[in-house]
Amino acid sequence: MSENKRLFKKAARYAIAYNKILKMIRDGLYPEGSKLPSEPLLAEQLGISRSTLRQALGLLQEDGILEAKKGIGNFVRKTLNEDNVGHERMANPFYKSCIDPIDQVEIEMEIEPSSEHVERIFNRKTSVVLAIYRYYKQNDVIKGSCFSHVATDFDYINSIDLNNQDEVLHFLENKIYDYGLSSMLEVRIVPATENIKEAYQGNVSEYYQMIAERITDKKGNIITYNKFYIPFERAVFKVIRNN
Repeated sequence: MSENKRLFKKAARYAIAYNKILKMIRDGLYPEGSKLPSEPLLAEQLGISRSTLRQALGLLQEDGILEAKKGIGNFVRKTLNEDNVGHERMANPFYKSCIDPIDQVEIEMEIEPSSEHVERIFNRKTSVVLAIYRYYKQNDVIKGSCFSHVATDFDYINSIDLNNQDEVLHFLENKIYDYGLSSMLEVRIVPATENIKEAYQGNVSEYYQMIAERITDKKGNIITYNKFYIPFERAVFKVIRNN
């Protein structure tokens, strides 16, 4: 019984520390992107041991609130606005899942003839499809990628100038979600393949979070099939649910 009490008190201390740090972040004492004080100083401020503090910091990191940068310290990773942080609304899932800020997106596009694989994706016959690669970068380093098959037999495609890279990118990143009625996401953890290794140019992780996304239009036709790849240690997948 005494051992159980000690464990409970120990758990209560780091839970209290967790809540105190969270409140300081919510109150703006440590805004997004800022660095927390060193562990000895923060432990002294909170009146707790460093081991208790590490448990609280570990939970804050696990919950996606802090990011530990080796040899530098703990940083507030994102704001705590929970209104639109998950995948409930139709939008590009990459930005909801990758914790790295992206400052550039590059694309490569090819026109491919239909195949048995393509027909299985779209569940119908189509003459040609667009095969498009997207590379999400920060400071010119690839932080994530996407491979898309886009159908060419729906009316909206005619509104795009396929020779204009910026227009194609805007369509894929934004407008496709206006044209689509619904989307289905499937999340898997996959090992790095040779294609992934080649795409990431040496900046390769052992595992990736893959988000497969099918976007369906108002007629019930699949118009786009995306596969987003994010390094496992840089990925998070959050869904907000309410009763």
